[in-house]
Amino acid sequence: MPVERDASGVFHLTERQVGELARELGVTPSVPGMSRTDAQVLAALARSPRGVSSAREAARRAGVSPTAAGRALARLTAWGLITQTPMMLARGHATEVTVYRVRFGSAEWLALAPAVAKVRIPALDARPRAKRVPPHLLHLFWNTAPAQLDVATSAPYIARRLVTAFDPDGLAWGTANLPASAWEHAAATRGLDPARRALARNLARYADAPV
Repeated sequence: MPVERDASGVFHLTERQVGELARELGVTPSVPGMSRTDAQVLAALARSPRGVSSAREAARRAGVSPTAAGRALARLTAWGLITQTPMMLARGHATEVTVYRVRFGSAEWLALAPAVAKVRIPALDARPRAKRVPPHLLHLFWNTAPAQLDVATSAPYIARRLVTAFDPDGLAWGTANLPASAWEHAAATRGLDPARRALARNLARYADAPV
């Protein structure tokens, strides 16, 4: 990042540059009674309303190590800020996991919510696009031939299936891994209801948007 320096050697960043650094590195103002890691993990969970199904995933979203995230999750649970609930999730087959969620209506959360809202998580590392439908979504493609699970050759079919299934996890994966042309194809599906058609068109626009 090119930064101007005055005659005395002091760097001067523009407002835009400060914003870019904040997005890349994150901003963690003081949250009463919490370490920086606790605040980052709580902020990540607060932005995951459906919950997070592992300490490793919480770590990825918060930008901390899995060990640090596990300790933070234990402390946040003890403080009454989050819940740990065993649940059966569809991941190609039924799998029991522990889902971590913020107790949004609790007095503990409401007292800290304004401070947590100011925490900005570091930008997540970009992941390469998937080549195939992942195992945890295979239940959405139970009657699909294996060849049609390949993104390179069957992206339009995959997008159409995800839109008609209307599964949140499937749509989240597809948003990150399918091209705009696949969503445009899905939007043109005959008999698709208006809400799903609008969703497919919005996802096509999102896929073309600069990151």
